[in-house]
Amino acid sequence: MFTVPYLVLMVLAYLVGLVLLAVLRFRPDWLRALVAAVAVYVIALFTPLIQVMASYPIHVVRCGGLPIVATGFAAAMSYTVPGSANYSVTPLNSRFFCTEKEAKAADYHRYDF
Repeated sequence: MFTVPYLVLMVLAYLVGLVLLAVLRFRPDWLRALVAAVAVYVIALFTPLIQVMASYPIHVVRCGGLPIVATGFAAAMSYTVPGSANYSVTPLNSRFFCTEKEAKAADYHRYDF
């Protein structure tokens, strides 16, 4: 479900990375590649509509597994849990939580449709 946006993000990041690799002129090559990769990822973290999907892996590591995905789109203030049929990450999602208790404390309700 959310594989296609990640695929598009990867292709765009790859293309931007290639441009950065061509522009950066220092050695060794692995360091140049690392700098380009980090730069692309940092840019993605601050790009609207991509920021949520780019920050998802950070929350997977922070939570030690798949995080709870919450959205405030259209004032829904709802969240979905990993394993539910509606679990996905989209550009409309706004927050990630590690536990349902955190989501409820932030005034989100569980989406059970």
